[in-house]
Amino acid sequence: MVLRSLRLCAILVLACSLVAPLGAQGAKPSSTGGLLTSLTILAAPLSAVGVNPLAFGVIIPGTTSVTVLPRTAGGGEWRIQGIRNRKAVDISFTLPASLTGPSGATIPLSFNGNYAGLCEIDNSGQCDVSSYTTWNPVTTPTYNDTPSRVRPGRPRYDFDEYAVYIGGEALPAAGQRAGRYTGTISVTLVVN
Repeated sequence: MVLRSLRLCAILVLACSLVAPLGAQGAKPSSTGGLLTSLTILAAPLSAVGVNPLAFGVIIPGTTSVTVLPRTAGGGEWRIQGIRNRKAVDISFTLPASLTGPSGATIPLSFNGNYAGLCEIDNSGQCDVSSYTTWNPVTTPTYNDTPSRVRPGRPRYDFDEYAVYIGGEALPAAGQRAGRYTGTISVTLVVN
């Protein structure tokens, strides 16, 4: 019985293989079919460059406070490319407590005020003043900016360039040691 079933299967397979070529000799059938195609375009990567360092300038002995506001002479500035069509930007800073100078001398710094700022840069390379804002980077360590903050209902940034600013206050002692003092400020941007 098993041998007979195997022989019948072999005959059916042989018969099917002979029928297919005979059908191909007649009219040529055609068919069309669809294929789902997809493509994902990633947003352009961000690139950033420091444009201006935060510079308190020359401090005269006996001066006890020097303040630099964001977006003014001496204010620090970064330019960021790749913002267009993004929904939001989270901005945070790593701020030093002091500047370090000769023989380990330090000058304390304060960023507790509206010393952080941002602005969309328009197509002519200028700050779109309607988008300019400042905040306190100490009380708001991560600032969330959205295009709708400037123009309600605007879901994405219109321009591709963005500026982030930082200012601060240097608090030298009355008998501060003479010399050059430096520190490092970092900015982190997370875009959505």
